[in-house]
Amino acid sequence: MTAPDGQHPATPAGPACDLSVVIVNWNTAGLLADCLASLPAACAGLASEVLVLDNASRDGSATLVRDRFPSVVLVEAGANLGFAGGNNLALPRCRGAFVLLLNPDTVCPPGSLARLVAFARRMPRLGAAGPLLTDADGQPTISWGWFPHPRHHWLGCLDPARRLGGRFWGERVVHVPTRGEPSREVDYVAGACLLMPRQALAQVGPLDERFFLYFEETDWCLRARQAGLAVWYCADAEVVHLEGRAAATVSDFSLRQFQVSYRLFLRKHHGRGRELEVRLAQACEYGLKALLRALAALRGGPARQTNRALARQYGARARLQFVSRLEAAPPA
Repeated sequence: MTAPDGQHPATPAGPACDLSVVIVNWNTAGLLADCLASLPAACAGLASEVLVLDNASRDGSATLVRDRFPSVVLVEAGANLGFAGGNNLALPRCRGAFVLLLNPDTVCPPGSLARLVAFARRMPRLGAAGPLLTDADGQPTISWGWFPHPRHHWLGCLDPARRLGGRFWGERVVHVPTRGEPSREVDYVAGACLLMPRQALAQVGPLDERFFLYFEETDWCLRARQAGLAVWYCADAEVVHLEGRAAATVSDFSLRQFQVSYRLFLRKHHGRGRELEVRLAQACEYGLKALLRALAALRGGPARQTNRALARQYGARARLQFVSRLEAAPPA
């Protein structure tokens, strides 16, 4: 069955359990195993199901799921559909009152997902909720953010090290909360762990598959807010996100795909003019950061190699802003 816009319908009618966890996987068998192993304790007290959508991995991911996690529903896509396409293929099979989109490079501590669902049940007109995300050392990492605006990148030029506080200076596309930061309504939550009530998913619709990777959660949350629903950051639930490890083997692709999806988001919601504004602001921000990191590398010291690597990365981001027809070929 296909939805009117050519995408897959969100979910079948009638929840049969509390929570459906959907994990889209591509060649991350080791990370996936740790993620799946963490879920029973994370969902304690909930009637839950877990679905893994495998995007034609070549590292034995599908075999791992079948052999070590027989209770997990395995859906094999037969091709790399990306994050949005993979989730949309799995969503019609979900039976939960809540649906959680979860990255394979996450580990969910005991009780974490049960707390997130409990929080979601208390929130009226909820569209989506996300937890505090931390790195492997327990330090908070990107968990939510503001919808993109050119000023975010101009602020990056004026305060590249993010030393200035306050709402104006601190507002950026991505946000790393402190541990003392309370739960609050936000523009969007990170797609690494994105909880959606079944009714909200039916109201807003599936993910936009034009976003192969990146900004699909930002787009969905914006559509949810446009539909009158709220998006919340939940400080009471915590999930470990080993950010970047699932994409480590395709870093050059990831760099280009991020910009492709960023431009698509801007054109879709704000038009071509806003896209050009943001590209100019990014060129200035990342060009300045590349220069500062290169100068820091010249001074030597223990951070010399890190500064060199960041200078190259920022320089590549800046140069991409001058490529008019930017493409990113998805890995097979």
